[in-house]
Amino acid sequence: MTVSALKTAILLKLLAGARDGLPLDTIGVTDPLQALALAAQVLRFDRPVYPARFHVEEAVTDSVAIMPDAARKLLIRLFSGKNQGSAQLSSMIVRKLAERKLRPHPFDLPKLEAFVKAHAQNLGAEALAFSEREKPAAQKQNYFAPDRLNDENWMLATPAIKAGYIGVRRATDREAARALVEVAWGTETADSRMRLLGALREHLSEADAPFLKSLEKDRALRIRALAQRLLAKLPGFEGDNPALREVLARIKVSKTGLVFKKTSLTLELPATVRDHTKMAWLNETFGPIGLDTLAGALSLSVDAMVAAAEKQSDLLFALLLMATQDKRLDVVKTITERHLADGWASFISKDAEALADYDPDMRRAWIGHVFRPNSWESDTTPLIIRHMAELLSAEATDGMFSDLLISKPWLALRRENARYEADVLDSAAVMCPPAMRPALRAELAALDPAKIGNAVLFLDLMDSLETAHA
Repeated sequence: MTVSALKTAILLKLLAGARDGLPLDTIGVTDPLQALALAAQVLRFDRPVYPARFHVEEAVTDSVAIMPDAARKLLIRLFSGKNQGSAQLSSMIVRKLAERKLRPHPFDLPKLEAFVKAHAQNLGAEALAFSEREKPAAQKQNYFAPDRLNDENWMLATPAIKAGYIGVRRATDREAARALVEVAWGTETADSRMRLLGALREHLSEADAPFLKSLEKDRALRIRALAQRLLAKLPGFEGDNPALREVLARIKVSKTGLVFKKTSLTLELPATVRDHTKMAWLNETFGPIGLDTLAGALSLSVDAMVAAAEKQSDLLFALLLMATQDKRLDVVKTITERHLADGWASFISKDAEALADYDPDMRRAWIGHVFRPNSWESDTTPLIIRHMAELLSAEATDGMFSDLLISKPWLALRRENARYEADVLDSAAVMCPPAMRPALRAELAALDPAKIGNAVLFLDLMDSLETAHA
């Protein structure tokens, strides 16, 4: 009797119903029950046929420490319940995890799927693999921690990490950084190309001109505009600058005063520009031009140009946008302190990308000049707190946050039947520095309990993450 005989002569008959009886003689038995028992043993021990080819998933290794259990529970409560945390909360949590060198527990990833998919590139190798588990192998991204990148593998990382690597490389060897970008340029997406070009804006030199000129035919309009702006900033640039010509055509230079003549600048807006499109037009028109370039074309210093525009709010808004792009915090301070108390209004429609090249300290300085909570009036909308948090994308200084908690829009939240959204409180929590958390908790306790839940959970989570490995 063989296993093969049992399978072909008995097992198949049993599966078919054995209406015509079993060929017991074939296997040398006389009792049908014995044949049945033998067939059962075959099913128990006979191994299935193995496939001719195997697909083995590449093992994912992530050596970063897992966040503590207390923080895990808070994170799950924030992003797996009915009222999930806002995008501002999740972005700040991701930054804090990176700062503390922590990552979510692999067991928690399915519970946090929306959060993980939104930030997978910054949550580590396991989170990225989880978010892309259903993608074809050819479309999956590789994860490289910043400290593992080099000139051979940097282009395999995610877009944000690639741009960060080029930015660091640019500071040490500007020519090598540009050469790396030129080689990889044709294979990058528009978003990635924009990030990489932004990383090259520091340490510009005449050697960058050929590459920047080649971008005049780039498929993305925003990349062509940035390339033109960077090209115009190069030393000795004498080429045509259409953006500058358009601006100069709309600025009228005149002299005022009877005895001491003062230069005065007037900006004439196109007739098609309305109040709700004005800021967008100013940004689009003045964005490609640098402060020094415009001042030189007007035969003025930058300070004199700002002073000459003192009665022109639209032009001052444009100069504020330009000063922000040029990282001229001294000019930002002059405009907002002397001329535009509501300078923040020109940035309401912008997000953190407006300050993408600013480090946290520069962001805090810029916010301090532009927003100035102690100058807000009682009719200022509480939404200004959300705009402030979006642009800051970091914790505020203790002094700045103290001013926020005594500002008129914040105090207005305590009024009976005050109208505000929960994300305003989330924004305050995102900006709150560690030393001010007790004060913010006390403030939140006096507000609508239905709106403070996520903000309180966030503060608890921040405390938990900061005490990990302390």
